[in-house]
Parts: sequence; C-alpha cells; structure tokens
Amino acid sequence: MSRKFLPLAGVCAVLVLAGCAGRKPPQQPPAPDTPPRAEAAEPIRCTPVAADDPMIGTWYSVSRPRGYAGDFQSLTVLRADGTMTYETQLKVGRRTRPALRESGCWSVAQGVYTLQTTQSNGEPVDAADPIYVNRYQVEKLAGNQLRLRELKNGGQTLTARRMQPGYRLPN
Repeated sequence: MSRKFLPLAGVCAVLVLAGCAGRKPPQQPPAPDTPPRAEAAEPIRCTPVAADDPMIGTWYSVSRPRGYAGDFQSLTVLRADGTMTYETQLKVGRRTRPALRESGCWSVAQGVYTLQTTQSNGEPVDAADPIYVNRYQVEKLAGNQLRLRELKNGGQTLTARRMQPGYRLPN
C-alpha cells in the first residue's frame, strides 16, 4: 500500500507546487502622482573646431536617393563652436513635403565627418539611438564644393555647395 501512496502523494505534491509557482502576487499600480523614474542622461557637449576649419559654413545639397521619386534637398549649417543645424525636404514635382529640422553637434576626425543629432523638430532625442548619428567619409573639400560618402553599406555620395550665411531652403 505504501508503494501506491508514494507515487500518488508525489503527483499531488507536484501539482500543488506547480499551482503555487504559476501564481504571481498581484502587482500594485504606481501611484498616479509618482512619475516613472528616468535615468538622467548626460547632455552631449559639442566640441569647438578651429575658427578657420574649411567645413564651417552653410552647405546645400540636392540628391535623388534610391527608392525616392523626388529630389531630396538638405541644408546643413556647421558652426565653429561645434554645433550644427540640419534641415531637409523632399520635393516631388511641384509639391514639397514638410521639412525635418535637426540640431546637434558635428566633428571631423581622420577624414570622417560626424553629425550627432540632439534635437529633432525641436524635441530632444535619445542620443544613444544610432539613428541620430550619421557618418560620412570626406572625399573632396575644395573651395565651395564638398563631396561626402555615407559610411554604411551601399552608402550614397552627396555633393554639397557652400552657400551664403542665412541661406534658406527653396520652397
């Protein structure tokens, strides 16, 4: 009789334990007036460049990226304090799509031009998100012409020309 009792007792014990293990204690919702904790991110600080750096200025480019039916226009303003603004718009025929406006920091090191976005359309971004860092190989910088190649697989070549300070994207 004890042989039959032990397996039955073992099965019952396993079922009881399994039932207990499957239950989770009820979770208390956070108090409505308590904001969720957020890690305080260290703000990105732009590094100034030499005042005579040839990249400083206002650069305008028009390209036709693969997969787009229109012209992609961009205007980048690079300042000596290491800050930048970047504005884009897509022009399809006579229609111009709303612009994207970003700001942040820029640098050039060993021929690699880097843009780090800190705000997009006026809103702070997650600086840890790689979508907000763009890198280009500087292929040519001569006078008023700048040629860059995106540093990613299948990266496109972009050609920009220097514009007067205060230049704005055409409508």
